[in-house]
Amino acid sequence: MDLCNGGSVASDGRPHSFPGVLPLLTGALWPPPESAYARDELPERVIQFGSGMLLRALCAAAVDSANRAGARAGRIVVVQSTVEGAPRARALNAQDGLYTLVERGLAGGAPLERIGLIGAISRALPADDQWNAVRDVAARPEMQVILSNVSEAGFRIDAPFPGRLTDALHARFARAPDASPVFVIPTELVPDNGPRLAAMVHEVARKYDQTFRDWLKARVRFCSSLVDRIVTVPPPDQHAALEAQLGYRDALLTVTEPYALWAIEGDPDELRAALPIESTTVVFASDIAFYRERKLRLLNAVHTATAPLAILAGVRTVREATVHPMLAPFLKQLFEEIIPATDIPADDARAFADQVLERFANPWLEHEWRVIATNQEEKFRIRVVPLITGGVQPDLAVAAAAHLLFTRAPLESLGEAARLPEFARRTKGWMAMLAGDSPPQDALPCS
Repeated sequence: MDLCNGGSVASDGRPHSFPGVLPLLTGALWPPPESAYARDELPERVIQFGSGMLLRALCAAAVDSANRAGARAGRIVVVQSTVEGAPRARALNAQDGLYTLVERGLAGGAPLERIGLIGAISRALPADDQWNAVRDVAARPEMQVILSNVSEAGFRIDAPFPGRLTDALHARFARAPDASPVFVIPTELVPDNGPRLAAMVHEVARKYDQTFRDWLKARVRFCSSLVDRIVTVPPPDQHAALEAQLGYRDALLTVTEPYALWAIEGDPDELRAALPIESTTVVFASDIAFYRERKLRLLNAVHTATAPLAILAGVRTVREATVHPMLAPFLKQLFEEIIPATDIPADDARAFADQVLERFANPWLEHEWRVIATNQEEKFRIRVVPLITGGVQPDLAVAAAAHLLFTRAPLESLGEAARLPEFARRTKGWMAMLAGDSPPQDALPCS
């Protein structure tokens, strides 16, 4: 441990600190195998590109839960490939791969809190400095899964990630061509992320010989996946209070909600053999369209439709919107209009909508509308416009008006929706009202 960071190591290997300074979380604080699991005895079976909050709160946590249940899902080697991820990689190595997961929220209206130490990560490797070590891990026969969450900006053919992934797979082809198939599971919030990543890898692989390209098709499975868990950065005072409660410092302390879903598309039996983490929150299915549609329409679309209106109203967080005199009924009415426009069975849709509203009301998550509104134009086009053209219009006209004012985009940016006369009239009327102007009489929204 670096003494400059205010800590030292006792003669028995356990971390201690100077007076008034909490010790750093390290492997010495990992519980004995009988109450957790023997981390060092598990093989490194997963490579994970990325170390962000979502991967820690959902994917690594799922592997940890499986290990605790005796499934021997293995350990994760994190690959740090961005400048932004460098501090997280250093923190993971300083903390022996450990971090604390705090789940706080509501369950059936009652407060729920769970705190646990996650031990599924073995180490972090910086791609720029230790790429040969990454290739070595990829070539090991016991390595069977590659996860990614490199953001939408990194999920492009001209970004470093597809080339690095292809090179890692080539190392496996060169050294262990007959090893078990590899499952590549992207978690980026991109539709059909599996086939899209496969197309990028196969394009990059054109610089290699045909033998490698044939091996890719035969031995690598690209699986689409859907992740659903709200994770936010705790304010500094909350972070400090949690550390005081825990009794140690944790640079990677992760705060999330109790709800979690990770749906992975592929052959369920093959997935269970390669990654034995299936549970109530991790779903293996040959088709995950149901989960994708449910989240896209009843969570993402509601977020995107409401964000500009909330920001214009001066409401900072999602939680505050659930008790706001205007936004709270708007949210409930939005669900009532969207549910009939989806292909989701009504009972399933309403149950999920009720769950979403409870998640929105979580008093411990600072989920800010300004963050949700990132890339607002593209999100509105993908998530909300199809609902408008599918017949959901009254409240979405209000949402569209706020969206256009917030983004300063023209009505025509709504594409096909802008060519719906009644919707366009309502939207113009709401834009004038939200802007504080007097709308033309024929643009006033009708009740």
